[in-house]
Amino acid sequence: MAPHMGQDEFFSALTDLLSKASQKARGSVILTQKALLDVPGATSTSSQPSILIRATDGNTNAPNPKSVSKDGKITKNKDTKIKISTVVNPDDLEAFYTRYAEVCKGGMTGLKKRDRRGRKAKTKGGAAKTAKA
Repeated sequence: MAPHMGQDEFFSALTDLLSKASQKARGSVILTQKALLDVPGATSTSSQPSILIRATDGNTNAPNPKSVSKDGKITKNKDTKIKISTVVNPDDLEAFYTRYAEVCKGGMTGLKKRDRRGRKAKTKGGAAKTAKA
């Protein structure tokens, strides 16, 4: 397993990851966080655990069942999954989350809002029919 990145390195990689995902027609970035109870070499002055922050580009490297070539063979996506992670000590959490929020908000500028009009119309029509019956 690759070692975790430093915070500055993580933020620059996250910025690149978010910009690549927003430039694609369809792309996703998955952000997760997890409490680490036993971290070797990490010392904290408080009783709170360190936090593991991960980001991936959502590329599973699994073949898409719909992407079958004319030969009948399933084509595989050649892109590799990008995984980045960092560990944040409890003492640095406030400063980290401030910068993390700025990077995430900056990466969301290229996103467009989902069109939910069709779904609302179907829900209203279905609810009206059951209420009348």
